[in-house]
Amino acid sequence: MSAADTVLEYKCPCCNAGLKFSQGVQKLTCEYCGNTFDLDTVRAFNAKLDQDEFQWDASEPSAWGEEAGEVRTFLCPACGGVLMTDENTAATFCPYCENPAILPGRLSGGWKPEAVIPFRVTKEEAKAAFLRLCRGKPLLPRLFTREQRLEKITGIYVPFWLYDCGGDFHGRYSATRTHIWSDAKFNYTKTDHFLLTRAAQASFAGIPMDGSSKLDDALMESIEPFDYKDMVPFETAYLSGFFADKYDVESQQGQERIRQRVETSLEDLLAPTFLGFATVVPTGRQVRVNHSKARYVLLPVWMLHTKYKDKTYVFAMNGQTGKMTGTFPICPKRTAAWFAAICGGVTTLAVLVQWLLWL
Repeated sequence: MSAADTVLEYKCPCCNAGLKFSQGVQKLTCEYCGNTFDLDTVRAFNAKLDQDEFQWDASEPSAWGEEAGEVRTFLCPACGGVLMTDENTAATFCPYCENPAILPGRLSGGWKPEAVIPFRVTKEEAKAAFLRLCRGKPLLPRLFTREQRLEKITGIYVPFWLYDCGGDFHGRYSATRTHIWSDAKFNYTKTDHFLLTRAAQASFAGIPMDGSSKLDDALMESIEPFDYKDMVPFETAYLSGFFADKYDVESQQGQERIRQRVETSLEDLLAPTFLGFATVVPTGRQVRVNHSKARYVLLPVWMLHTKYKDKTYVFAMNGQTGKMTGTFPICPKRTAAWFAAICGGVTTLAVLVQWLLWL
């Protein structure tokens, strides 16, 4: 059996239950006996166990077949249930006993991340932040914040590429500066025209780009930045109790996005040099990006996918800093009532004003 056909499970040295990584203590925690362990202790304990205990056998047939397209099936060693994953899943749970499991074959060789930022925000904190985000939104459907929906918030280690590169920018601009004055007879306007040239050069470290085709790029960028000070060398133990995917977007595919981000950053750097001009219109720009390195890492994200009237709404939270973004549905009935209340208030005010004018 190959490494790709096995699942790694971190077991408790005290009761042999599955361990999950705890954000609060930054250690592996057993939900059954309540003990916590550092990574070295658990690694040493699990190394002594029979390797068969860590394997979810994909070679045995199941009710759905061993492999269906890009889906693979595994048998849970804890309860014998069938787990189905796509080809990019690297960490998941048994759907029957909720035992955490890691697929090490999808985290080795070229798929092994260099580093990981562990989760800092807990699920309860993510739920509380989502409820705070919903406050003050009178048009939100009443059932949108019910507990069953909040339980769907999922912690995912998202694959990211971090690019280190240099950028050179050269631009030409047409600018104007206007002077206005007047005398006893006339108003005067004088417009001066300028041809401006600007150049900037900078080095960039750790420009992030998500490496998963399943996630919206703009959504992932909206929860930046991540604090790289918390980044640690990759250990599979950090994934225990969370979902994780391996990348399916190669680092070379992100070069155009990185070029755009470098261009935007360099233009922002030059923005203060255009102060004092009435208009500034670019007439030509050239950007050169020198890629030096792309590092593969896993970054923590809390995700909530929810449906309302057959439309899916997605919320994402930075699992390290707590920054959240997403779009909300609008309840038609509450919207109608809200507008009716406003129109009623305006009508009442108009009648009151008219009555006062008659006095």
